[in-house]
Amino acid sequence: MGNIQLTYRCLLSAFLLSVASIAFGQAPLTDRAVALYQEGDLMAARDAALEAVQSPEERETAYAWFVKGFVFKEIYKQIEKANPYSENREVAVESIKMSMQLDSIGEYTDNNQKALTFIATTYYNDAVKLTKSLSFDNLEEPEKFYAKYKTIDALVEPNKSYAKQDVEMFMNLAKGNRLLYEKDMEKNTAYFDNVVDYYKKALELNPEEYSANHNLAINLYNRGVYKIRKINHNTEIFELMAIQEECVTYFKKSLPYMLKANELNKNREETVKGLMAIYRSLSDDEQAMIYETQLDIILNEGGK
Repeated sequence: MGNIQLTYRCLLSAFLLSVASIAFGQAPLTDRAVALYQEGDLMAARDAALEAVQSPEERETAYAWFVKGFVFKEIYKQIEKANPYSENREVAVESIKMSMQLDSIGEYTDNNQKALTFIATTYYNDAVKLTKSLSFDNLEEPEKFYAKYKTIDALVEPNKSYAKQDVEMFMNLAKGNRLLYEKDMEKNTAYFDNVVDYYKKALELNPEEYSANHNLAINLYNRGVYKIRKINHNTEIFELMAIQEECVTYFKKSLPYMLKANELNKNREETVKGLMAIYRSLSDDEQAMIYETQLDIILNEGGK
């Protein structure tokens, strides 16, 4: 591991040397920041870079801001171990953006863009991780990190479409909210509503997304099943009628999404089972039998 880190630092040092040679002699404070980085003293390099961008001689140079951005990016990467709440990462982004604004001839464009792409990717990864560890306290954070990813990434690829990633993010958020809902299905209905909303957002962008159709159908169906299971000998007749009506509503809402999922991926066991269960719950025995027969064929073919 030590040899790998040493090699990595040598490569970065060589890279900074090549950049420094462009402005050598014209930016002594920035050159000092580069030299300190090469010596392995990131904190001292940070102080020197800050001094450089505050000096009248160097604060208007793309080189000084590029080096500052690079040093702060490395602090985030090497010292903070990719802390999602890193202020150094944010400083790195703003410094690189300033370098790009001052770089009228595009001298540092390629390197600035590579740095931004790296940082943007870390914001995306943080957003995905947060959806997998969603809590009642960080509900809004995944979307905030994802928005930062898109804002930074768009500086490098302004015409890029994020529709596919948007769909993935909405589905991840739906799954995260599902886990919160499952902690208390009686009290946490707001999170069930979030599940439905996020899957619908995904389908607005891509109606042909199989998983979003199937998962939305399953969630709606299971909500109806949960309601039925709450019925017991203490349930009064009028309450029972209301619950039954509510369950039928969930089953009816579930049906078109399961039909769409089956259309997108025909003869898949999980969707055929889903359609059979939904039609049975709607007391449509004729349609339920059609899918039961289809399921038998699938299972028999699979056993051969």
